[in-house]
Amino acid sequence: MIIGIDGNEANVSRRVGVGQFAFHILQNLHRLDHHNRYIVYLKDKPLPDLPPPSASWQYQHFGPQKLWTKFALPLHLYLSSQRPKIFFSPSHYSPHFSPVPTIPTIHDLGYLRFPQQFTSKDLYQLSNWTRRSLAKAKHIVCVSNFTRTEIEKVYSINRHNITVIPNGVEPSPPHFLSPNDAKILSKFAINQPYFLYLGTLKPSKNIPFLIRSFSLFSQTNPKFQLVIAGKKGWLFDDIFATVKSARIENKVIFTDFITEEEKWSLYRQAFASVIPSLYEGFGIPALESMRADTPVICSRIPALAEVVGSNGVFFNPQKPPSLVAAFQKIISPKTRASQITHGRQRSKIFSWENSAKKLVNLFQSYS
Repeated sequence: MIIGIDGNEANVSRRVGVGQFAFHILQNLHRLDHHNRYIVYLKDKPLPDLPPPSASWQYQHFGPQKLWTKFALPLHLYLSSQRPKIFFSPSHYSPHFSPVPTIPTIHDLGYLRFPQQFTSKDLYQLSNWTRRSLAKAKHIVCVSNFTRTEIEKVYSINRHNITVIPNGVEPSPPHFLSPNDAKILSKFAINQPYFLYLGTLKPSKNIPFLIRSFSLFSQTNPKFQLVIAGKKGWLFDDIFATVKSARIENKVIFTDFITEEEKWSLYRQAFASVIPSLYEGFGIPALESMRADTPVICSRIPALAEVVGSNGVFFNPQKPPSLVAAFQKIISPKTRASQITHGRQRSKIFSWENSAKKLVNLFQSYS
């Protein structure tokens, strides 16, 4: 069976969120499934770290790039002599019209829950293109049970037409025990101990709340720093303004985008990671943090509770005293040691290999 995949989310040098999901799914499909044939469709030539071509794995890149999903990809599918049996999209967007059944992946419905946190252009595309993808889908993949329930309620889709394929984490992160750890801290002027936020700077991540809460905490615990690691997304000016108004510029470090080596090094050396989100569809940083033996402090929201289980210190993401109490709780050596041990075990439930196997089983059901 020939399976088509939109590989563009994976074919970028700076992968976050959906890009991580797409990249690791491609890597593991390539490694695990030699029974089916895969054609990965791209706007640009594949990057060197994508899986190499083989008899069962090939790439096709073509343009024009503008409105590629709406026009170039559908026309290519219609005209191709190698038409797939099914077409999988690791993102919300399937081809606008398609001669083959489509399977999109829904990561969250945050654009509907918090529309004010998106630019008008992004909101229009997410709302309309996602609705169209779901309406035409043969089947739907999502990354958590929480997101599946959201899809059922919002779009009135039967849960039997939705398969949960969660995000994963590397079995052994590639840069443990790095000799560059000290250099990485020095590069960003980070002193230990520090709390780590890792993710894109955008409104749904609730970073101004984190900064205000940390400011309160640091009044009685001045030795700690707060490291905010991640690239700028959108509507992020309030984040920097909050640091300035709280007068803690010397305690908050912004790294901007970081490499994979830097990411795992910062996780590993952090006192704890903090996830203050108002809304998530999954929560990859929680999973990565547990894998790196770093405790997780996170919002008490459904998706994070699904990932972390009972292995996190939870707080109300709208009440700063609640997060301050969580900071205080994780300072306890006994609490921190327990969170590390149980978090390590919890993280083993999730793997990209298992996620890819579930996806292959889904593909096989259409053979």
